[in-house]
Amino acid sequence: MEGLSRMLDKAIGAGMLSSFAVSRNANDPLLIFHLLFADDTLIFCEADSVHIAHLRSILVWFEAISGLRVNLGKSELVQVGEVPFLEELADILGCQTSTLPMKYLGLPLGAKFKSLDIWNPIVEKMECRLAGWKRIYLSKGGRLTLIKSTLSNLPTYFLSLFPIPVVVAKRIKQIQRNFLWGSSEEEGKFHLVRVEKEALWRQVIVAKYGVMEGGWMSKAPIGPYGSLKDVFLELHRIARVQDAVVADHVHFRGDSVHWEVQFTRLVQDWELESVSLFLELLYSVTIHRLEEDQLRWKPSPDKGFLVKSYYKEICSPGTGFFPWKNIWKSKVPLRITFFTWTVALGKILTTENLRRRRGIVLVSWCCMCKASGESVEHLLLHCPYAKEIWDMIFALFGIQWVMPRGVLALFECWQGTFGVNQNIVVWRAVPHCVMWCLWRECNRRTFEDCESSVVNLKLQFYRCLFDCLIATGHFSFSNVLDLIDICSL
Repeated sequence: MEGLSRMLDKAIGAGMLSSFAVSRNANDPLLIFHLLFADDTLIFCEADSVHIAHLRSILVWFEAISGLRVNLGKSELVQVGEVPFLEELADILGCQTSTLPMKYLGLPLGAKFKSLDIWNPIVEKMECRLAGWKRIYLSKGGRLTLIKSTLSNLPTYFLSLFPIPVVVAKRIKQIQRNFLWGSSEEEGKFHLVRVEKEALWRQVIVAKYGVMEGGWMSKAPIGPYGSLKDVFLELHRIARVQDAVVADHVHFRGDSVHWEVQFTRLVQDWELESVSLFLELLYSVTIHRLEEDQLRWKPSPDKGFLVKSYYKEICSPGTGFFPWKNIWKSKVPLRITFFTWTVALGKILTTENLRRRRGIVLVSWCCMCKASGESVEHLLLHCPYAKEIWDMIFALFGIQWVMPRGVLALFECWQGTFGVNQNIVVWRAVPHCVMWCLWRECNRRTFEDCESSVVNLKLQFYRCLFDCLIATGHFSFSNVLDLIDICSL
């Protein structure tokens, strides 16, 4: 094709063919005549019979010199603007004719770039690949793989030329979300994780105003967090004065502050934790009786907001850090990795999360120990059943460990000092397998009314860890005892 390109350049220099100028500077234009692709060639030419005849001659000479054949029967002559004698020019060249808009290399040429019609094939392809039976027979890990490998790549080719309309972008995101979480028009499912949770501007606002349990609220904000009624929905429903402000409930007794919040009835057992969080939040705020309310920047409250202090906040260890490597790079199946990712974000559907999402009245008790509230941290870290497994693991590896408060903190400190030893693969797979086994046991007790003993739970953990490590191809255990032998620092 380099030879054909040189021949066309020579013809343009001799005035046998013409090109068109692409430039804002009329004194130094960029001249374009032909574009060569891997298996296709695009040639621009004036609607002149003499130029078309010269082009036909050049193609014939190229065939004779190179020994290659130019299939003009598959070529098309496309008019730009009005060309009254297009058929005559096509007869000279010996090719077919076409009009704009048309598809070239999979892209619509000549169409309005803001038109929604050019995106219909992309949306239809994505909908076809999201057939219901595929979603049913794929785990969330498999769905994530399909989205990353195919669905997200479909519009990328279009985006190289056309800016995507907002409506189309929202539709594509909706298709991907519904496919990932299993929703359909007939049946809705919980979408556990919002997209772009760690967006830059969100980090800026969190650093300046903070964030509270339940997220941000935009309805009738009384302060930087939004109204408390939207965060503690179940408590607001039983509040005696539902439209109260801070001044209605705060009382000063000397130098101390006392909050008096009255409800229409006694709180139930499953509401005690919400009340505790609510009062903890109220008493965490310092209120000065004789001072006017004002916003303060926490890192430098006396000097106000400083870029220097903000920079130190975002660069300090542990601020804005998500241990993605310890989660996504562990050698466990993708369905387990996806699950532990939702666990680290605190989004799995425990009883407490169900109450927060829909305001469902549920008894918040742990189905494992039948005592404490079923939060993510309690169920997977601090429940006596979970503690039995964690203690067994730490004894197996011969280490002393203080269990952190939350799952995210656990993954942040779950590093290990193995160097290049293969044991690091075992160590990093452990929390995934523990949480996976505990969650499956929780679901069995909830939906199948079937309970396993602590001994069986430990055996299930070993089996899960054994299967995950064998699947990596780096280990050749013959039994679980071989696995136990290498579990050491």
